[in-house]
Amino acid sequence: MRLLFLALIVLLAPTQQAVAVEPGERHRARLELLGRQIPLPAGEWSVLGRGSNVLTSGSPGAYGTIDNVILARRDGERIDALVEINTNRLHVSGGWGSAHDCTREDSLARVAFYKTPIDGFCLFVVPTALGEADAPGPAAWTDARTALHQGTAAPSPTWLTVGFRISDRHDVLDVRYHFDPDRLDLPPAAETAWTVEAVLADPKRYDAVNQLAAWGGLAAGLVADGFEGKLAEKAAAPLPNAWEVPVPKEAADAVTGGEAQGRVSRTARIAALDELAESGVITREDQEAYRKAIEEMPPPPTPDDYYRLLGAKVVSFNFFRVSVDYILAFVVTVNAAISGYITATIVATHSVAQVFNDMWWDNYIAAQATANSSMVDFVYAGVRIGEPA
Repeated sequence: MRLLFLALIVLLAPTQQAVAVEPGERHRARLELLGRQIPLPAGEWSVLGRGSNVLTSGSPGAYGTIDNVILARRDGERIDALVEINTNRLHVSGGWGSAHDCTREDSLARVAFYKTPIDGFCLFVVPTALGEADAPGPAAWTDARTALHQGTAAPSPTWLTVGFRISDRHDVLDVRYHFDPDRLDLPPAAETAWTVEAVLADPKRYDAVNQLAAWGGLAAGLVADGFEGKLAEKAAAPLPNAWEVPVPKEAADAVTGGEAQGRVSRTARIAALDELAESGVITREDQEAYRKAIEEMPPPPTPDDYYRLLGAKVVSFNFFRVSVDYILAFVVTVNAAISGYITATIVATHSVAQVFNDMWWDNYIAAQATANSSMVDFVYAGVRIGEPA
């Protein structure tokens, strides 16, 4: 009886639904992998490779193995886009850290939708060297790289990658959409043309990056829903192509300023609010109140704001401390000169001690933050330009 009870527990326990994804299969609109749904841009996508991947940094625990799938879409004889997917087979209990690309200072664009010690969701745009015949990558990349070089036209050496990393305490999904710059009307260029400085100086490349970031903002909501397996059937339509997404000026400015895009952006929230008012779900009075709250929301504090406040606190505290020290010294000595000397000595010694104390705690907190928010990366296709070797 006990064995029967245990067998029933095993059978009824929740498990990730294993959907077979094999090389040669063709998909439209979405791909289902280990219970996760990955939205796909318009067109027919072929699975070029599937294999197991490994970690190159971090240690999330007993994750088993990482499932890696690479898909491609053809435009005639030429592959114009790739999708690279990494996701875990087994649950962990302590989270998956963050991807290095989520925090790179030299990324062309990045947005952190949210981040905690155990979960996070980010978007990034980086250039990736995929076009070389010996471009490195995971096992699944071998056949994909061969297919990329088939045909009469050689692939572009550098591709533009819109990537997403989303994770919770148990699972992770890393999906990267690689686009041929030729589809964005950009001629082949050296790797140096894709540094942040070079892009800012080239209006055409600058517009292309803004367009990709805006497209990523549109895709972010579907990626988040797909991570939880909640893509509704009504959302079965494919994503638009990145080069078909118009970029209004305010969206471009928001991208360069680090403002969130897509359904969490200020513009999208106001539009959704207006739609609720038009449909009668909320009253016009509520609409005006909510709109005022959105428009008057102050920007998040900057490091400069923090240091200004810190400086004011240091000045006020030291003024109070010096006053108390002088009064106490005068009460004991009843001598203004001696009291001033004692106060100056206390200020000097305490200031030095405070500096060393702050330095020690800064180092301690930095070490703890590094230990608690590790970078977890996999073997990715190609070489991300600008990343240290």
